[in-house]
Amino acid sequence: MAYNKFKLKDLKIKFGIENSSRHFLPQELLPFVPSQKVLSELADAEGVALATEKAKSEHIITPTIKELRRRNLEKFSYFSGYEFNVDKKQGLNGYCDFIFSAKPHKIEIENPIFCFVEAKKDDIDGWFGQCGAEMYAAQLYNEREGNPRKVIYGCVTNAFSWCFLKLEDKNLFIDPNYIPLTFSEPHRVLEVLQWILDDSLQQN
Repeated sequence: MAYNKFKLKDLKIKFGIENSSRHFLPQELLPFVPSQKVLSELADAEGVALATEKAKSEHIITPTIKELRRRNLEKFSYFSGYEFNVDKKQGLNGYCDFIFSAKPHKIEIENPIFCFVEAKKDDIDGWFGQCGAEMYAAQLYNEREGNPRKVIYGCVTNAFSWCFLKLEDKNLFIDPNYIPLTFSEPHRVLEVLQWILDDSLQQN
């Protein structure tokens, strides 16, 4: 088994993780004014064929994450396509699309705080299990490294719609408000990502 084989029911059966729909994102967030750089990159993407997950990742998701990184250079690092093997016997192994680490300027994962899954075939709901498994693996990893965290965050997106998750102990909360991202207005997603980053770093 690997992360991408998990469904929500597997998390409950194997690890006792309960899932529920719950609003946990604040209704009001601090403004995040996108730079001209990311707006230009997204404008260029509007003329690109975005029929594959790879194209969406390269032209929409990655520029958005890089924008967050530019605004928070000394706060975190991110890893793309990272092999995050925590417990192969339990199926907590495989490649993660993106992982955020609370440690900046690192070449290996330390203190993971956020797991990010790119939905295949635009089926966001079908990948909650994978995201939850990665989040649980991050929780275990931090405990074993002596850096326990109360909360791990996650996200599943098809690039244009972003669903955010929160793992607290053995409870996986899925926020029912999917956040849209458009070529000209990425600020709403960036505001949520900034809030998640700030909330995660406060746990340190």
